[in-house]
Amino acid sequence: MALFSRRKKSVDQPAVGEDAAAAEDTTGEVSAQPSAAAPMDAETAAAGEQDAKNAESAVDDAPATEAVPAVGISVQAFRGVGADAGPEVALPADEATASATPPRPAAPVAAARPTSPGDAMPTEQQTVPRLPLAAAVPPEQTHTVDGLNDNVLLREALAELGEGATNEQLIGVMRQSLQSHLYLRVNGDAREQLKNGQPLAVGVIRDGERSFMLAYSSGKALRDSVEGAEDAASTSAIAQPVTAVYQQVVSGGFAGVIIDNSSAPHRAVFPTELLQKALEQGDENMAVKSLLAAPRDEGTPVRVAEALAKTRSWVAVNDGSNGKPVGIAEVHTTDDNRYLQVFSHPLEVVALGRNDRPMPFQPEQLAKVLSDHSEIAGVIVDLGGPSLAIGRDALSALLVLAINVDD
Repeated sequence: MALFSRRKKSVDQPAVGEDAAAAEDTTGEVSAQPSAAAPMDAETAAAGEQDAKNAESAVDDAPATEAVPAVGISVQAFRGVGADAGPEVALPADEATASATPPRPAAPVAAARPTSPGDAMPTEQQTVPRLPLAAAVPPEQTHTVDGLNDNVLLREALAELGEGATNEQLIGVMRQSLQSHLYLRVNGDAREQLKNGQPLAVGVIRDGERSFMLAYSSGKALRDSVEGAEDAASTSAIAQPVTAVYQQVVSGGFAGVIIDNSSAPHRAVFPTELLQKALEQGDENMAVKSLLAAPRDEGTPVRVAEALAKTRSWVAVNDGSNGKPVGIAEVHTTDDNRYLQVFSHPLEVVALGRNDRPMPFQPEQLAKVLSDHSEIAGVIVDLGGPSLAIGRDALSALLVLAINVDD
């Protein structure tokens, strides 16, 4: 495990949120024993290090005392598709005066007419896409603290949140969180706890009888959470794949997860029920989403096609109620090529704001559609961004599934 320490020369007192304050501690236990839900033993941690691009780290900061710092928890929460956005963590009655902004309908994404398969992106993405959408090409892999790789897609999505974030914006944050890694704060030495088979004492916020796991998208968000904390010197951190973190929230009795709690207003709460549904609807490793978010080369289309051949994907179905033709959504290019719209997760369909219905497609079904309709030039994956158009010449791993050896 890649571990490093860094000691601060001075510590600034953290500001306490004006809306409310709650006790933050690092006594929540996450099992370090092997489990089907989210193994957290040393072997799994090593695998998590690879998935997180060797970002697993421990950071030490200022001297510790016994006191527990108070932090604000007036955060935006996404409760699921169709629900209002608002504070998930209850505020004291005399301070809960601000209400969340009602959700706004997301702007429909018109069918694009790009000049080539590689440019098969919606018009909005060729300008400045905003949440819940994102740019077609993934952002450059950067870090905000030396030695700690950020989850850049998630970091940038959170940066777009403001006070009174809409449900559509929170959908954008949620879908961008389904790849790469998150950092967890740990009370004590995370490496030693894993080595000794102990439960990880992860950072939590308690709201009455409910507890929320704390997770961080970037080195800066993690650093901000420990600056001024009286127990900072005994705090370390560990990077884990997002799916492992969400599984721990679901199986560990938590009410949800708070991402980047100390970075108001660029933070969000996702309740356990939503995380469980998101995990059920995606593949175990979020392979397609992860490939789309990673740096690209000439082999990327083939790798995405290979992932599509191994896991369920989704298509967007229009039922005709909006006056448009019934069928599966496509993209048409300027040279009259047709590309089937394919999605890694139903949230990707919802984010487009077109009222299409996400429908699951097994690899064999997707292969059959492409095989039966030779006029379709390929697929475009996750139109809301990051997205990728893949021509038939790169879809061999998928198309072979439609071949019947008995014929």
